[in-house]
Amino acid sequence: MHRSVSSHFRRRRGPAGRYGAGGFTMIEVLVVVAIIGALAALATPSLSRMMEQRKMRGFAREAANVFEVARSQAVRTGTNRLVFFGPPGTTDPAGTAITANGRPAPMLVLADGSPSTANCHIDGGEETEALSARAGIGWGVTDATSAPADDKGAVTFVPPHNSGATFADAAGNARNWVLFRPDGVPVGVAPTSTTCGTIGATGTGGGALYFTNGEGDYAVTLSPLGAVAVHSWNGTAWK
Repeated sequence: MHRSVSSHFRRRRGPAGRYGAGGFTMIEVLVVVAIIGALAALATPSLSRMMEQRKMRGFAREAANVFEVARSQAVRTGTNRLVFFGPPGTTDPAGTAITANGRPAPMLVLADGSPSTANCHIDGGEETEALSARAGIGWGVTDATSAPADDKGAVTFVPPHNSGATFADAAGNARNWVLFRPDGVPVGVAPTSTTCGTIGATGTGGGALYFTNGEGDYAVTLSPLGAVAVHSWNGTAWK
């Protein structure tokens, strides 16, 4: 025999306004919903910060990978690889902007060819690989007060270090690039308008890049022999 939904619920209505032996009153349901809403409101900022830090950490690791790719390509091909880096507006020694698909790129690897013909400039037709920018991530530091112990760059770290880099040429002049020789060793280089100019000896290519999202700081260090490490600022020191 057909029974309506309303008659079904009327029949199951228990004492004290409860539906069934294990049911809840409307007031109890509203209280639970309110509690869940309050907990969600408290959790949202923490979740957002966690996601931003995860994005920041991933970007720093990608930046470290750029150095590693450049080094391995130089060794594999027996040619020079240059890594350019810096905020929007950064150029190569000839004034060519560091871009990817028409947009500023924070890092770019240039396949510059044989050491005998390389000119340390981005020329038409040369192979490049770029790291894409990430919204909310910029150069420099927000909270860090010192450099990691393995930052061997010739440029002094001074917070907020807006240039974001400590790399230099053999003479100690700040540069937004480093050259990987065919043996994989990074060296400082001071190009002229047409050539690579003065190329430094082993030991001149160490340095670091610094990135921040306003809440967390990361450093990517390159040793004078080509080892790469990623560090994060924990509030008092780099780890």
